[in-house]
Amino acid sequence: MGGWFRRAPRFVVLPLVLIVAGLLAPGPLPPVVSAPAGVLADEDVQDLFVDSGRDDQTTSVLPAPSTTGERLRPRPALRTGGTFVPILLYHYIRYPSPGDRQGFGLSVTPPMFHQQMQYLAASGYHVVSLHDAVQAVLGTERLPSRPVVLTFDDGYEDFFTAAVPEMRRWGFTATSFVITGRVGWSSYMTWSEIEAADAMGFTIGAHTVHHVVLASLPQAQARWEMQQSRDTLAAVLGHPVLDFAYPYGSFNTYDMAVAKDLGFECAVSTFGSPWHWRDELFHMYRLRIGGGFGMYDIKETVMFRKVQDVLDENGKLLDPSYEKQVNKLIAALVKVGEIMKGLRK
Repeated sequence: MGGWFRRAPRFVVLPLVLIVAGLLAPGPLPPVVSAPAGVLADEDVQDLFVDSGRDDQTTSVLPAPSTTGERLRPRPALRTGGTFVPILLYHYIRYPSPGDRQGFGLSVTPPMFHQQMQYLAASGYHVVSLHDAVQAVLGTERLPSRPVVLTFDDGYEDFFTAAVPEMRRWGFTATSFVITGRVGWSSYMTWSEIEAADAMGFTIGAHTVHHVVLASLPQAQARWEMQQSRDTLAAVLGHPVLDFAYPYGSFNTYDMAVAKDLGFECAVSTFGSPWHWRDELFHMYRLRIGGGFGMYDIKETVMFRKVQDVLDENGKLLDPSYEKQVNKLIAALVKVGEIMKGLRK
């Protein structure tokens, strides 16, 4: 196996993204996970973004170590009742500028996006809406086999010009989380494009007005950012907006309570896991897809099939006795991730 890894391409293929990036190291999970104040998740701890019109500009002011998501973020682990639905997180579908490291990390090129969508279609994955995933977590709806949700943050214009045509080619749907204060800016969608995407059946979600770090704001300002973005979108689209995404994955218990109070049916974070529980609908997990992930004649891995084999038709664990077996598999996959990470250095 070690020889295989030495010969493998330097980029991680999508099935490993769905597993290694999503299934974190096992450990006990409290019945209800509440994100602490000032949470920032994963990559955002290293590159905290500010509202400058670009998600790839950093600020020199970083949170104190005791408040970073890397130290305090919820650690999803397997427990009975969870639903397995990978929610993929995209930003740009574009060719990044040469030398733009952070822009590269947020970008998937159009040919690579085509390969990823083609792989999902050819390998038996079923792209479902975020709403359908939420209903499955609640136990009110059954999902098809191998379900996947596609989400896109920030409302970039290439969602409409590049991602939408590709997804329509395969009959896929997605949710685009829009920053209402940037609509019409250069490289962002216009209102007419947002309305057109909505009319095609794509879901438009709220992502605040100014793309702010919610957990750092006074409560009244945080609530205004969330409510105003929802109300603006609802007024333009003519129907309720039910999905919310925390900018930078930053949120606290107050923000989660506000999301619920405002009538959103879910709020998504940037914490990585494909597992979801009904008491965590206001910090649902997503798996980030960026420029570091490639697709080279992908085939399903045996490891991914083993995970699927212990799930029922609704993506839930068949039996609690499988938990130890799956946790052993997760530990092995984490080791695989460490090896692949070393290859990419």
